[in-house]
Amino acid sequence: MILSAPYWLLAASAILIPIAIHLWNKRQGKTVKVGSLRWLEASASNRWSSIKLNNFWLLVLRCLILILLAVALAQPVWVHQSQKQKGNRAIFIGEELLYTSSLKPIKPTIDSLLQRGYTLHAYTSDFTQIPQEKWQQISARTEDSILTSKYNYWSLLQALAAKYKNPQDSVWLFTSDQQQYFTGARPNALPQHIHWIPVATDKSINWLQAAIQTSPDSLLLILGHSSREGTSYSKYKTATSTQSINLPGNQQLQLLRQQDSLQATISGNSSKVQVQTEPLQVAILSGKAQQAEARYLKAALQAISSYTGLPIQLKADTTAVDWVFWLQNEALPPSITRQVKRGLQVWVQQHSDDQAKKVTLTTATAPLEVWQEGKGSIHQYTGTLAQNMQLPEQLLPLLLPAKKASYDYRALDERQLLPEKRILASPDTTPKSAKTNLLKWFVLAAFVLFLIERIIANRRSKV
Repeated sequence: MILSAPYWLLAASAILIPIAIHLWNKRQGKTVKVGSLRWLEASASNRWSSIKLNNFWLLVLRCLILILLAVALAQPVWVHQSQKQKGNRAIFIGEELLYTSSLKPIKPTIDSLLQRGYTLHAYTSDFTQIPQEKWQQISARTEDSILTSKYNYWSLLQALAAKYKNPQDSVWLFTSDQQQYFTGARPNALPQHIHWIPVATDKSINWLQAAIQTSPDSLLLILGHSSREGTSYSKYKTATSTQSINLPGNQQLQLLRQQDSLQATISGNSSKVQVQTEPLQVAILSGKAQQAEARYLKAALQAISSYTGLPIQLKADTTAVDWVFWLQNEALPPSITRQVKRGLQVWVQQHSDDQAKKVTLTTATAPLEVWQEGKGSIHQYTGTLAQNMQLPEQLLPLLLPAKKASYDYRALDERQLLPEKRILASPDTTPKSAKTNLLKWFVLAAFVLFLIERIIANRRSKV
């Protein structure tokens, strides 16, 4: 209990008044003169020599009344801690796991958490809750369904942490470890009450990456293949009129030519590309100090062209080119920067001075970063080309037409997927202690004692 106005406790000194009254008012008995005593003269008696308390319990009641009123004036408040808030408990599952065999290894863990009072949700932007009946139907499925989540799981983590922000919350998150679900910048930290479990998914996909018109009646097809182990490409030469190609693994490629585009279907997956009729135009601009690296870059481009059949034409200027490799120490000139905004792709050996926006890392192993600027991109490479033995492999996905993010089935290592730091979450507002005003109770107690005092006083006055 605390007092909001403790200086009013000085009013409790008023108990001296009833004490003084009780000490002064000595109760006198009735004097009856008998015999010869009536002839004696009355003498003054020393009142202070026979002081003693009368009606002790009545005095106590009156003192308590004054003390209660003094405390009431001091505005007493009872402070007590509010009841501890219970944490929310929830499970979140990526959509790509719900309808595939990848759900089986984690199903016992999820069932155990559900029995402990957790709620089940889909890891989507609205965090849709999955009822128990629907969960039983999903977990009982024996056939896989083709379902690819369209969400970026790193960006969803911020919304999840904002929804469950108290340290007493408990959240379990199950997602695939495939590259396609993680783009942009990885979050810096993960709250300790969120347990993120990456689930290994053993799936692969094939698609048509590019179609090149090598002659009026023949096509060169570049097919992409992605799995946990990585992404690779293979090439097939076929006639323009071909409609079906048998692929390894008892798979069949169905082709449908529509003017300048070609649609391909492999195992139910369809992809459509523009038929390339002109060579890829590439300009390499280097200074004298970078001549060795320029030769190494040319060799890498020739290796890519020889491996894939992709025609690459090297040019000495930037007129009507698709790619510019800037190997000079100077910053990019404004003329090239303006072309980037219109769709030019640029590779630089140093950080450019333009105000481009960093959007993503191209690969987890190469020292390569990408800045988006208008329709084009600036690729910053911080290594040395002559010392990079994987340069052709790193250039290949850049030179080919951009593939869909959903085609990237590579697995991320847990150290790359999960945020590096684990932090203790703290709520936005600290819960305040509850307060109860006791003024009315002290006044009520004083009133009750006053009634009791009056009853006792009236009875004694009649005796």
